Amino acid sequence: MLKGIDVSWFQRDLRIAAINTDFVIIKATGGTGYVNPHCDAHYQEAKALGKKRGVYHYYSDGFGGDDPIAEANYFVDICAGYVNDAIL
Repeated sequence: MLKGIDVSWFQRDLRIAAINTDFVIIKATGGTGYVNPHCDAHYQEAKALGKKRGVYHYYSDGFGGDDPIAEANYFVDICAGYVNDAIL
């Protein structure tokens, strides 16, 4: 069985190397106006450690939105650099 964690802004000081985990799923975006400022740092740390990685979008969390197509496009645009390297 794989062990994993979900990381968002609230875990901004987390050092992934200190956690015994196989994968990390990181909140990347929310609505059409929020980007987690710690997403890439967590992502790059997980990658350097050889962890499986995923990034996710939180629908309409108070940062604009309420249009699922616009939010999906926003997420994909922001996370384009992670395509083929992580699960979106």
